[in-house]
Amino acid sequence: MSVRISSPSDPAQEVSLAALTVAAVLGMGRLFDDNSWVGPLLLNAIVAHGVVAMLRRRGLTLPVAAAATAAAAGLAVTWSTYWSTTAWGVPTGRTWSAAGDDLRSAWALYGEVVAPAPTATGFVVASVLALWVVAYVADWAAFRLDLPVEALVPAGTLFMFTCLVGAPGGRVGAAALFGSALLAFLLLHRMARQDRASHWVADRGPLGRRSLLGWGVAIGALAVMAGSLVGPTVPGAGSAALLDPRGLGGDGSRVTVSPLIDIRSRLVSQANLEVFTVRSPVHAYWRLTSLDRFDGQIWSSSGTYARARGALSQPETLDAGETFEQTFTIQALSAIWLPAAFQPHVVSTDGVAVRYDEGSSTLIVNNDEPTSDGLVYRVTSVSPRIDVDRLSDDAGAIPADIRERYLPLPDDFSAPVHDLADALTARAAGPAAKARALQDYLRTFDYSLQVQPGHSDSAIEDFLLATKVGYCEQFAGAFAAMARSLGIPARVAVGFTPGQADANDPQLFHVRGEYAHAWPEVYLAGAGWVAYEPTPGRGIPSAEGYTGVPEQQATASDAGGSDLAPTTSEGGAIPSTPSTTAAPGADQATRQDTGQPGAASTTTNLVALTIDPVTRAAPIVAGALLAYLVLFPLGLVLRRVRRRRRASTQPAQIELAWRESVEVAALLGFSEQASQTHQERGRALAATLPGATVAISTLADLRDLAAYTPGGADEADAAAAWDAAETIRESALALAGPADRLRRWFDPRALVGGWRRSHTARQRRITQTARGDLEQERELVGSGDRG
Repeated sequence: MSVRISSPSDPAQEVSLAALTVAAVLGMGRLFDDNSWVGPLLLNAIVAHGVVAMLRRRGLTLPVAAAATAAAAGLAVTWSTYWSTTAWGVPTGRTWSAAGDDLRSAWALYGEVVAPAPTATGFVVASVLALWVVAYVADWAAFRLDLPVEALVPAGTLFMFTCLVGAPGGRVGAAALFGSALLAFLLLHRMARQDRASHWVADRGPLGRRSLLGWGVAIGALAVMAGSLVGPTVPGAGSAALLDPRGLGGDGSRVTVSPLIDIRSRLVSQANLEVFTVRSPVHAYWRLTSLDRFDGQIWSSSGTYARARGALSQPETLDAGETFEQTFTIQALSAIWLPAAFQPHVVSTDGVAVRYDEGSSTLIVNNDEPTSDGLVYRVTSVSPRIDVDRLSDDAGAIPADIRERYLPLPDDFSAPVHDLADALTARAAGPAAKARALQDYLRTFDYSLQVQPGHSDSAIEDFLLATKVGYCEQFAGAFAAMARSLGIPARVAVGFTPGQADANDPQLFHVRGEYAHAWPEVYLAGAGWVAYEPTPGRGIPSAEGYTGVPEQQATASDAGGSDLAPTTSEGGAIPSTPSTTAAPGADQATRQDTGQPGAASTTTNLVALTIDPVTRAAPIVAGALLAYLVLFPLGLVLRRVRRRRRASTQPAQIELAWRESVEVAALLGFSEQASQTHQERGRALAATLPGATVAISTLADLRDLAAYTPGGADEADAAAAWDAAETIRESALALAGPADRLRRWFDPRALVGGWRRSHTARQRRITQTARGDLEQERELVGSGDRG
């Protein structure tokens, strides 16, 4: 039975290269907190390799193939993600705008979170584009340049990125899968090269191929199994890394995903999941946190947290209202926050350490707790008493720290949005009236979850001036941005509406994912922070006096809202992976704040995890590059001296003269064929260098003389060979461009090619020896038969 061996365009190698990319994609599960990315990324990885292979097989040049690949990647992203923005499948201006918004939002989110991160659309789009680049570069290296090791670099870079910033889970499985795919590709590529070099003894080819394949599979499987089973058990495998990239960006402080990022997934995927229950005599919005920083792409928090013990530090109380206590039982919030009615005044957690940020009135669990799930705690809140008459007085100045923190907008904030806010509030007297005008205008819009998530500048502009459709994320973000453009301090609060009252206990509220909500808060002189409700179908409890909206809440499927909360239903989606993490290896001492309100907190994020190591490695890389630029040309010179010194005979000198001529002719794209005679190689070289035809013919004749004449070659012949080689070199350098001449001194293939030729020569000698032994054996067998 014969074993079929691949050629450079054989599907087996192409499939193995695609499998390597697929293995890298599957390892990306450590980056995201759900599996919605798997289908798009796997499909694009397979399609991308298929497209670049087809373009190569059709003989397209690299630039043309690159342009076609870029066009195919653009269509793949458009059709899979932005079909609704196209005109009969053709990308439009809306397509590019939506994609740009998603990518900018993903970049902003990239600087805020650590893995596992939410599967934002921009992350998926960026990953898809990266996969097309990986497929193109890997195919180019593997099948156009015939460089198998270099072909591993694109997928290997993607895999190493995942290793650097991914969550700890699944490391062994991902490494084993990628290692298996890597070894499989190298084995198939090695078999193909061995076959093309014709090193197998003619009638023993199948045996050699089966041997290479069998031993390759056995050794590869043994290596993967040893690494997977033995590696994690060796001493020190579980210890902290000598250089932990997660510790390069900060001091091990808590990092978390903004709750505004995954609010849509709660509304849709976790609608029926009960995240917590609360016993309270008062209906309220159960607040998680507030977001004060808007960079044009995303709302985030700049809060700092100190240890909370009993009574909480409070900002200046303007009008204290009713005091009431809530008891929370967290079941599946999968986050670090502790919900509470605004304004929390006292917290009791029965010995469990928690932290508090005074500026945002936010409670979180301590750094050694991954989430608040399972925690039972009590909070005493003081609801602010809002005097409607005083709201219109506009009495007093806004404190400087409030203006500094809650008024900034990006320098390039949308002028049309600012103009719209001005027009809507032109007749309003005072900040409270302006805020009410913004709220009432937004409540005329339509509520829908069937829109792209996001609240960037362009998304706000599209929401306000074009679609006028969104859900709470868009309503709250647009309101807060417009309020700031009018000089009214504003922020975005995130939490839950009151939830469903228990049928047997009207003071016990069941809060499910579908009650997740975001709303704006504005700072009004004389009243403090005041919540407004621009989202249709929602109404803040006990706020009708100044908002004009009765208390109401709605579910994801009931956008219109109702005064009566829906009935409780059982079941629901599986909780998402907790979107928090602390830097591994940080001990308890490094996790303590100063204990004073407002103590600074340094955060570690994905930007730090990748940029900081690059910054630290820059001097090393620069030194290595400088050493390469100096040592590599020196190595070429030393190799030339060494080869000439080792060519001690006249035939060896003639052969070396030809070898150096071929190497310099390679600058013009010349390569010789092993199956050709000396004269055939000479004619092929003369076609490339017509100005050196005589010298090439002379050198080819001298090679024949040295190889086949009984007397061999003498010193005069060797001298003539060197003269001819010098003529050939000058002719080749004259035709080569400056870039080619420079590349001659720095292209690593010059040394790699020399090693391969030496290796091929050794293989050929072994083959010739084996073939001679085989012929001798046949002669002996034949003589025995005749005897």
